[in-house]
Amino acid sequence: MSPVDLRATAGPFQGSIVALPTPFMDGGLDVRSVSRLVEFHARFGSDALLLGGTVGEGWSLSLDESAQLVARAAEIAADQSRFAMSVLFGVVEIDSRRAARMAEQAALAGADGIVIGAPPLVRADARALARHIDEILERLPEGLPVMLHNEPNRTGTDIPPEVIIELAAELPSLRAHCEGVGFAGRARSLPARLAKAGLATLTSDDRMIGPFGRAGAVGAITTVANLVPGEVRALLASVQRDGPDADQRERALAPLIDMARLVPGAPTIKAALAAMEAIGPELRPPLAELSAADRAKVVGALEIGRLLLPSQPA
Repeated sequence: MSPVDLRATAGPFQGSIVALPTPFMDGGLDVRSVSRLVEFHARFGSDALLLGGTVGEGWSLSLDESAQLVARAAEIAADQSRFAMSVLFGVVEIDSRRAARMAEQAALAGADGIVIGAPPLVRADARALARHIDEILERLPEGLPVMLHNEPNRTGTDIPPEVIIELAAELPSLRAHCEGVGFAGRARSLPARLAKAGLATLTSDDRMIGPFGRAGAVGAITTVANLVPGEVRALLASVQRDGPDADQRERALAPLIDMARLVPGAPTIKAALAAMEAIGPELRPPLAELSAADRAKVVGALEIGRLLLPSQPA
C-alpha cells in the first residue's frame, strides 16, 4: 500500500499524537488545566491528543472522569484548532469488561478513535488478545477507528507482527498499529510488513521517531511533544520527506527525550510541566512525585532546552 493510501487508512492515527498527562487538583480532574493544555497544542498544530493511556494515568480514571476529560478536550479542540486536531482515548484496563465500558464512554463523549493495548499483567496470548479487543469493539459505535498499541514494558506482552496482521485481517476498524519496542531491527522491518496488510505503523518511543519514520511510519505517540510540540512536528515532517535537517533535529531533541524517560509514565512529564507552570504536579497513588535530585535533572534539561530561564543566584 502506498504512503498516501496508508495515511487515508490511518484516519486520526497519524502525525504528532501527544500523550497528554491528566491534570489533577485535590484528587479530582483539573478541568481548567485540561483546557489550557488542549489550547496550547491546538496553537502549535499537534495532530492529535491521546488522553488516558499510561501517561494520562488512565488506569486511575473513573468512567465519569474519562467521559468528562474527553468531552472537555473535544470541545476545546473543536473551538481552537485551525484544523481538525483529533482527540483519542487510550484504554489500559486489565478487565476487558471495564475496558469496554471505558472505551464506550470515551466514544460517546466525542473521542475520534480508541487506542487499545494488551491487558497488563495477564500476559495475553493471541486468542486472549483477540477476545479483549472483541469485547471492546462490541461496545463501540460502528466504524469508530481503533489502533493497537504494543507496550511490552507496561503490559508484559510483546505482540508479534504475525498476530497484528491476523487481527488486521479480522477487524475492519483496526486502522493502525503503534509500536512501543525501540529496537532498530523492528523499526526497519515492521512498517513495510504491516503496510502489505493495509495497516499503518507509528512508534511510541520518542527515540525511534527517526528510524521508524524513515522506514515508512506515519506518525508517533509522543511524550516529549508535551514540551516542544512544534519541534516534534517539524522532526516528523523532516524525517518523512528525508530532509537534510532531520539528524540535526533529532540531536536537538535528545536531551529532552532522555529527561522525559527519567521515570516512565506521568511523573517526569508532570514535573516538567509543573516547572513550566503549565499544570500542577499532582499524581494518583501509587505514583509519587520525583525526588529532589530528579527534579533538579528535569529543571536542568529544561534550561538546556531553553524552556526555562536558568535560576539566578540569590
